[in-house]
Amino acid sequence: MPTRRLSPGAHARPAQVKFTLMAIALTPVPLAAQDTVELPAADRPLTATLEEVYRVGGAGAEGWRVLGVVEQVAFDRAGRLFVLDEDASRIIVIDPEGGLVREFGGEGEGPGEFTFSEGFTVLRDGSAVVYDGSRSAFLVFGPGGDFERQVRMPQPDGDDALVRVTGIESAGDGTAVVPTVAVERASIDLATGEARAERGPVERINLEEPEARREPIAEHRLMGSFPTNENVMFAPELLVAPLPGGGAAFVDSVTYAVNVAGPAGGVARVLTRAIPPRAVTEDLSDAWREATIEAMATEWAGELAGVEGPMPEPVRRRLEEFVNRWELAGEVPVVRSLKADRQGRLWVERAGDEVTPDGLAGGPIDVVSPEGDYVGTYPAGSLPMPAAFGPGGLLAFLETDSLGAITIVVRRLSGGGAPAR
Repeated sequence: MPTRRLSPGAHARPAQVKFTLMAIALTPVPLAAQDTVELPAADRPLTATLEEVYRVGGAGAEGWRVLGVVEQVAFDRAGRLFVLDEDASRIIVIDPEGGLVREFGGEGEGPGEFTFSEGFTVLRDGSAVVYDGSRSAFLVFGPGGDFERQVRMPQPDGDDALVRVTGIESAGDGTAVVPTVAVERASIDLATGEARAERGPVERINLEEPEARREPIAEHRLMGSFPTNENVMFAPELLVAPLPGGGAAFVDSVTYAVNVAGPAGGVARVLTRAIPPRAVTEDLSDAWREATIEAMATEWAGELAGVEGPMPEPVRRRLEEFVNRWELAGEVPVVRSLKADRQGRLWVERAGDEVTPDGLAGGPIDVVSPEGDYVGTYPAGSLPMPAAFGPGGLLAFLETDSLGAITIVVRRLSGGGAPAR
């Protein structure tokens, strides 16, 4: 995918693009923080050794190792990796040495089958949970892969709205999950065609009963109603990571202010760093549009395999018109990703400098405890953000080649607790 690195002075000019309707419509919510911890302003570099354990997928893979669309993976306590292949609606379980344990699931509407998997995780006892958006329900599979039960997600009554759950992780107590993106109530006004979403609080969803029980953990600044018709780049996001014991950490991605909430609810402390957001300048806007157009042109050529020559000029012009209609927010979010490892430490990935169609690529990764003890920072380019954390230092990474083939690489991390010397 094409990338472009900004020059050192690329952020010097003030932004010329307008703020979007989404940014205006977001409802600020005061956070009842009890404590603010200011992390060090300067990075303390961390070094780590990564030993490859196994890899699955990629070009040339055969048999069960052939992967379709994979965006969500999770380890169990024994180090087995669970992989959700969205193309095949299947779950693959891989042992710590890279061998196949089992496959289960399947595409359809029968027991244990799913067609629109929006969220996936593994509970403490090794049970797997898939949220199937097509039936608005969580499907729970036992540790052996057998389908056990379906848990309905409560839906709004009396209208055509839909509750969306687009990512989940285990809450650590064996019976609940925490949405890693705020649950949204999506609806369309049939008279005007306007699509809107209402974003809820950080919450825990208990799966003990036939109907899911939603338990609010904390409010946040991005709660509220906003239009979703507009294409917006660099819009703020809510990023959530569950913590051991049932609490959660969350952040409004525009600012470096990580909120830590306990299992009883409410924000206990806020972890901050003096890293302000960057303005979306003309240089950044142009770089993003260029990268997006080139990526779409490459995808177009790949889908029309056998068509020789560049994209026809009329098609390219229409593509450019589409991309140019996108709005860009006024600031680049500081935080790109937020996760918690097996020790409960927070990994806070900041935005880098390479411009891609998805925004800015990954940059430095800070490691900090929920209490505010700063461990250090992996410099940009030294360690990508893991897709999943396993026991004994196991990390899973998702890599995509130039043809779009996905490879899962499992590596073992050592030396990550000490700063570089």
